[in-house]
Amino acid sequence: MQHTEAEFSGVQGTRIVYDVWRPEGAPTGILLLAHGIGEHARRYDHVVDRLVGLGLVVYAPDHRGHGRSGGKRIELRDWSEFIDDLHRLSAIAAAQNPGLPRFLLGHSMGGAIALTYALDHGEELAGLILSAPAIELVTKKPKFVIELGKIVGRFVPGLPVETLDVKAVSRDPAVVAAYESDPLVYHGMIKAGIARGLVLAAESFPERVSSLTMPTLVLHGTDDRVVDISGSRMVAERAGTQDMTLKTYDGLFHEVFNEPEQEKVLDDLVDWLRPRLK
Repeated sequence: MQHTEAEFSGVQGTRIVYDVWRPEGAPTGILLLAHGIGEHARRYDHVVDRLVGLGLVVYAPDHRGHGRSGGKRIELRDWSEFIDDLHRLSAIAAAQNPGLPRFLLGHSMGGAIALTYALDHGEELAGLILSAPAIELVTKKPKFVIELGKIVGRFVPGLPVETLDVKAVSRDPAVVAAYESDPLVYHGMIKAGIARGLVLAAESFPERVSSLTMPTLVLHGTDDRVVDISGSRMVAERAGTQDMTLKTYDGLFHEVFNEPEQEKVLDDLVDWLRPRLK
């Protein structure tokens, strides 16, 4: 496997850092990987190992305001910035690997980014994988507070509004400890601008998802306390594609790729991808 780190200029000139992993032999396809809120691409190294083993060239950015990329930490003015950044990276990947099919995998907030991207640019993609997509967020805030937050997020995007329950990331204490000590992970409160973007995107999905026609795999743990599994079930039920697979995992928490049963989840991912690369 060959690994390189590169960068490009995203929306408004923001520096976006991304990683590329290449197989030793002839590649079979491209996979773009969108990470979740507060984290970064290198938390998926073990996932990438399995993907590259299929011959995929993997492109994984640190989203703006995250990890090694530029921008104020976890601040967002508009949801479209994430989508446009990813679109630029997709174009780079296609130019560097002409003729190869492109797949998109997104986890949590990255799942919401990936779903939005697939609905906006579906003609580019050969398949979509969603891991615990942030469609039905678990929050104790009443509805009127969420509605007020959408207004606040527009005008004061840097205002802290929500805390992520780190213990709900995984049942594996080692994963939680690594998350808490990772200097590239953002450990503060979620801010209003990015929360607004998530809420507005999630509200749009029930009406838009019928136009999703590509092969789609959705993965979700039944004991996820960060994102409710009902959002994944909604996508599986309402999507227009005839090639839809929903995999639910009893008792697993939010990061299904980082649970003690991760090998089973990764096996399911590889098994789904393999026939679609031929």
